[in-house]
Amino acid sequence: MIMPLIPGVTTGLYQVARPTELATPTKKVGYVIPKGVAAFEFAGDIPHEVTYSEGEDVRHIMQKQGMTVAYHGSLTVPIELPDRTEWRDADDHIKRSIRSAVHVGAVYIDFHASLNSWLELITYAGRKLSLTFVDHEGRFISTILKENERLREWFIKYKWEDYMRDIFTRNEQIKLNSRVSLEEDRWRREYLKKRVTEELKKNSSIIQNILNAAKARGATVGTVDEFINEIVNDLLLRGVPRDLPPNLEKVVRNLMDESRDAATAMYATIEAEERTKVLREKLSKGDRWESEELRSALGVMDGYHIMAHYLFFTKDPQWMSMASFYGKVLGKYKINYSDNEWLRNAWREAESKNDVEFKEFFYGVCAAKYIEGHMKKMEEWLNNEFIGKELAGKPELQKIARELKIGFETPDARDPTLPGRYMIWRPKQIYSMVKTMRSVLKSTRYWLIPDFEHTATQGVDAVLEYEQVAKEIPDFGKYIISCHSNSPNPLHPHDPVEFGDMRLYRILYALRKVGLGKEGRTAFLILERGGGEDPVMRGVDAIRTIIKYLEKEIAPADLGLDFFGITEKMSGNMLRQEQIVRDHAYDPMKDLLEMSEEEWTMLSQAAIKKGKRPEVWKRGEFR
Repeated sequence: MIMPLIPGVTTGLYQVARPTELATPTKKVGYVIPKGVAAFEFAGDIPHEVTYSEGEDVRHIMQKQGMTVAYHGSLTVPIELPDRTEWRDADDHIKRSIRSAVHVGAVYIDFHASLNSWLELITYAGRKLSLTFVDHEGRFISTILKENERLREWFIKYKWEDYMRDIFTRNEQIKLNSRVSLEEDRWRREYLKKRVTEELKKNSSIIQNILNAAKARGATVGTVDEFINEIVNDLLLRGVPRDLPPNLEKVVRNLMDESRDAATAMYATIEAEERTKVLREKLSKGDRWESEELRSALGVMDGYHIMAHYLFFTKDPQWMSMASFYGKVLGKYKINYSDNEWLRNAWREAESKNDVEFKEFFYGVCAAKYIEGHMKKMEEWLNNEFIGKELAGKPELQKIARELKIGFETPDARDPTLPGRYMIWRPKQIYSMVKTMRSVLKSTRYWLIPDFEHTATQGVDAVLEYEQVAKEIPDFGKYIISCHSNSPNPLHPHDPVEFGDMRLYRILYALRKVGLGKEGRTAFLILERGGGEDPVMRGVDAIRTIIKYLEKEIAPADLGLDFFGITEKMSGNMLRQEQIVRDHAYDPMKDLLEMSEEEWTMLSQAAIKKGKRPEVWKRGEFR
C-alpha cells in the first residue's frame, strides 16, 4: 500500500518579523487556510503558546476545514547539554511544547535535535556559569558512578583532584586526613622498627660486650635479640633510650631522621591509597556529595567526558549503534572495549590532530543519549501526570496525546562560522538515535524530520548527503514523518519552492526510494516560512507536482514538462510561452528597419506607391 505524500506549509514565527497575521494561534491558523493545503505545521513562538481555551478554537477550525495540524516545539530547548539547570530547562520546554501540541490537536511535534555547537566552542555567555553535571535522565552524576564500577575507577584515577572538595563533607575530609596521618605514622613506625633492628643486628658484637659487662656486675641479662627488641620498643614508646652507648645512640638517631624522610616521601602514596579507599567506598554507595553545584573551575566538556565513558564502558545501545556508522574512524584508533584507557587516549589523540570526524562521533553519541533520557522522562510524565491527571475527563485530548508522534529535525548551524560543528546534525546520526530510542523505550513514537536547508547550513552538499544516506541506509525513509522541503540553500532564506527545482527533487526521490511515505506511512512535505515576506506563493503547486512524480517514482532524468511549470493548468503554460515568443519576434531586427512614416506604420509607403491615398490606408490597416 502506498499512501500519498501530503503537502503542507508552516505558519511562520511572529517573533521573526512581527507580522500581524501571526500574532495569535487563531490568526496563525487563518494565515494557512487559504494556502491550498490540507496540512500545516504550527510554528510555536514560545513553548506555552497554545492554552487549553485557544486550543479549542484551533481544533474547531481544523475540523471544519478538514485540515491536519502538526506543531513545531520550542526553538530554545538545550536538549543535549549535561548541566542540570539546562537539563531542567529543556525538560520544562519539552513538556510545555507537548501540552501546546496536544491543545491544537497535532499529529506530531517537531523538536530540533540540537541547539548548541560543540561544547569546546561554547563560551557560556548569557548562560549559568556554575555547573552541576547530570546523566541522560537528569540525575546527578553520582548515580551512574554508583552503577558502573569501571566508570567509578576511571573517575577516581583521573578526576579526583577536580571534584575532591565537592565530594567530601568537612567531617569526611577531617576523617580522611586523620586516616592519612595514622597510616603515615603506622608506616613510619614499622619502617623505623625494621631499620633499627637491621642496624643493631649489624652491631651485635658491641651489644654482646654490653651484656657481658652487665652480667659481670651481677645483673640478669638476656640475649642480643631480646636487648634489641627492648631498645626498639622503648624507642617507639618514649624515644631514644638515655642509657645507650654513644655509638649505638648515634645509629638510632640517624635512623629516626631517615624514617621521617622516608615517611615524608611516602606521604603522597599513603594519601592516594587512603583517598582511593574512601572515594571508592562513598561512590560505590552513592552517598550524597558535599555539593552538587561543582565549585571547581570545570568546563562543560567534563560532563560529556563522564557520559562518553559511561556509554563506552557499558556498551550502551546508543554507543553501539552510532559506532556502527563510524566504524572506519574508530578503527583508526583501534577501538578496544576491554581497555579502560582507550577512550581517554583516543580523545587526546583526536584533539591533537583535530580529527573532526572522531569529534562528530563523540558529540553525536553523547547528545543522542541525553535526548533519549529526556524522552524517557517525558514518556513517564505524559502517561502519568499529563494524560492520567491533567487530561482526565478530556477523552479527545487524551487520544491526541497518546497518538502524538515526536520528530527530531536537522538543526541549523545558527552560527555560520561553525558549519558541521553542532552536537548531532548528520542524517545518519539522527537516524541512529531514533531507531535506537524506539528499541530502548519500546515505542514507535519517535521519527525523523530532515530539513534540507538546515543540512545545507552545516556546510555539506545536501543533495549528495541524502543520496549517500539512501545508499547506505536502505530503510532511512521509513522513519521520516515529515520533511521541511524548502530548496537546500546554505543562506537559509526559506525562499518559495520554484517549478523545476531538481536539487529538491533529487533529495526527495532518494528518500522515496528508501521508504518515504510508503507502506501505510503518511509523510508530510512542508514548505517553511521563517518570517517576513510570504514565501509560499507558487510553492504549493510546485510541491504538488513533485509529489505526483514521487508517488510514481519517476527518476529525475525522466520528469515531464509540467515539472518545470509548462502546462495549461498553471501560470507558466504553453500558450503563454507562445505569446511571449510572438511579442518578442522582432527583437533580433531592432535597429535594422527603417520606418520613415511612423504615423502610418512601416507598410504605408508601399501602398502610396500603388496610388492609395494615406487616409485610405489608415482606415483599412486594422479592418
